[in-house]
Amino acid sequence: MKQFKRILQAGLLAAATLGMGLLPAAHAADKPTIKLGYVQSWPSSDITTHLAAAVIKQRLGNPVDLVASGAGPMWEAVASDHTDAMLTAWLPTTHKVYYEKLWQKVVPMGPNVTGTRLGIAVPKYVPVNTIAGLKKYAGKFQGRIVGVGAGAGINIDTEKAIKAYGLSGFHLQTSSVAAMTAQLKRAIKNKQWIAVTAWTPMWMWAKFDIKFLKDPKHIYGKGGYIGTMANPALAKKSPAVYAFLNRFAIPRAQLSALMLEVKNGTSVKAAVGAWIKAHPKMVNSWVS
Repeated sequence: MKQFKRILQAGLLAAATLGMGLLPAAHAADKPTIKLGYVQSWPSSDITTHLAAAVIKQRLGNPVDLVASGAGPMWEAVASDHTDAMLTAWLPTTHKVYYEKLWQKVVPMGPNVTGTRLGIAVPKYVPVNTIAGLKKYAGKFQGRIVGVGAGAGINIDTEKAIKAYGLSGFHLQTSSVAAMTAQLKRAIKNKQWIAVTAWTPMWMWAKFDIKFLKDPKHIYGKGGYIGTMANPALAKKSPAVYAFLNRFAIPRAQLSALMLEVKNGTSVKAAVGAWIKAHPKMVNSWVS
């Protein structure tokens, strides 16, 4: 009888322990899925979004779905509650057209990367230093400025720059980040002249010897930041995630280093995972 009681007590203790062990998992399963929009072909967007998603999963316990699209649809998705947030708002200039259209339907959460810059870049061996200076060398540049994907804010600004600086011999060649940087690499290898849309942070500044062309009319703005935007419903849906996104920010130099690491062959998941392990204080400041 005594032996039976000991067995029963041990069984009850094991069951209780097992039940307690299941509680956090059950609790996590009850948390809402967070949907983050991003532009997968943009290195900064890809990395910051995966970084935020990893912290939300690991530290806050919410499942996360990543929704890839172009810039315009990304903004529309947040405004229409198809996604909860995005971390790719290039402001105050590049995405101005999207913000002015949708500002009443989104909540600005502040910068997650500061000190950004956009414009037109050329290899340093090209003896042109201003956007206006491109005008007399249309033939050398094959009459083109190589841009990125259709709908990107920097493409819109480049179309404005072509008009503002009277570059009638030029047109914007819509491309992609991968195709644009491939053309830049090939041109530099052959010492050819090329003009491309460019921005910081971006890995290509560490990879290629290039320079921004001066933009005295400030068509591309005077510098800015990459911001986080949330749908208003997120504050009620997940106060913890809302607070986290409000605090989330990464130094530009560290983001640039992550982008170069990924460019050199490390997967985004592996790079982000290693960064999180190496920066516990910063991560704690986001979720505390």
